[in-house]
Formats: sequence, structure tokens, C-alpha cells
Amino acid sequence: MKDVKRYFIATTLGLTAIAFASQASAQNTAQRDAAITECIAKAQKEYPDGSASGDVGANRTAVYKTCMASKGLNP
Repeated sequence: MKDVKRYFIATTLGLTAIAFASQASAQNTAQRDAAITECIAKAQKEYPDGSASGDVGANRTAVYKTCMASKGLNP
């Protein structure tokens, strides 16, 4: 009977930990989505389509990556 109680407690604690981890992950996703939107807008503003500078795509990518890194996120 003691083993059943231990198993039940361990299972309950495990499921609780999973629930909290899922919630934290969802919050990170919302923060990441906001950062992505902000960094894309910044890159497009700095290098618009009609930009006279050489490779617009490479420049936008560099700005985007720098922006994401400044927020502590992977591009």
C-alpha cells in the first residue's frame, strides 16, 4: 500500500511539473512571436524593397539576426 501512495504522489508531481512547463513554453512562444514581428519590421524598415544597397535580402537577414540576438533569442 505504501508503494501505491508513493507512485500516486510521484505521478501527481510529475503531471504538475509538465503542466507548468507547458504554460511557460506557451508564454515564451508569445514573446518569441512578438520579437519576430518586431525584428522583421525593423529589417524591412532599414532595407526597403527599392533599396539602392546591393543585396537587400542579405542585409535584411543580418538586421533580423542582430535584432533577435539582442533579445536573447535564436533567429
